[in-house]
Amino acid sequence: DCLINKEFLKLYKKFCPGPLTFILPLKKKSKISKNVTNNKKNLAVRFPKHKIMRALLKKVNYPLAAPSANLSTRVSAVNPNDVKDDFGEKIKYILNGGPSSIGVESTIIDIVKNPKILRLGGLKISEIQKTLKKRIRIENNPKKISAPGQYKLHYSPGIPIKLNVKKANNNQAFLLIKKQKDDQPNYYYLTKTRNLNEAARNLYSTLRQIKKDKFKYIVVQKIPSIGLGKTINDRLLRASKF
Repeated sequence: DCLINKEFLKLYKKFCPGPLTFILPLKKKSKISKNVTNNKKNLAVRFPKHKIMRALLKKVNYPLAAPSANLSTRVSAVNPNDVKDDFGEKIKYILNGGPSSIGVESTIIDIVKNPKILRLGGLKISEIQKTLKKRIRIENNPKKISAPGQYKLHYSPGIPIKLNVKKANNNQAFLLIKKQKDDQPNYYYLTKTRNLNEAARNLYSTLRQIKKDKFKYIVVQKIPSIGLGKTINDRLLRASKF
C-alpha cells in the first residue's frame, strides 16, 4: 500500500526490525483506512523487534495501527505499570512485554522526498547518515507539526525542569549521568558512567520516579549532545516547557 525507494531499502535492510519509523507515500489505490491516515497521503510504518509484538502480528496476520500508550504531552510509558498508572480502569487489558529495552520512542524519518528526521529517537542519526552516506537534516519547525514528538511541550512529568545545571538544592531532584563523590538523597542517576544508551533507557522511568517522590523541581546535569544524548536532550528540552 506504500511506495518505497532506495533509501527505504537501505535503512530497512540495516535497521529493521528496530526503533525506526518510516514516513512513506501511499499508493493511489491504497486500501489503508482514512481513519488511520487522517486523510493524509503519507503513512508511518514501523517494524517492531520485540518478540511478543512480532508474535501478535504473526497471529493476526495484518498490520496494526498502534498509537503510543501515554497521555498527551506527558512522559511516555516504558513498562506495563506505567500504562496502568496513566489509564487505570479505562483499559481492560495490557499485553505485558516487560520494560522497554531502549527506553525512548523510535526515530522517525520522512523519506517521501529528501530524507529528513521528524523525531529523534532510539536509533542514532549518525547511524542513519552512515548508512545513507549523506547528512540528514532534522525538521524542527513548531509551526509545521507532521509527526509525534514535534510539539513544543511533550514528555513532561508535570514538574518544572532546568537544563545544564552544575549544582542542586536539597529540595530539587538532580538528574545526573556521572557518579558524584557526595551522593545525596535527591540525586537521580540516568547512568553513573556517562553511558548514553543506559541513560536513554532510564530517562522516562526516572522522571516518573521523581514525580512519585513528590519533588517540585528538577535540575539536570549537562548531557553531551552526541549519539543518544541528542535524543535525551530533545526530550528534556520539550519537557522543560511545562
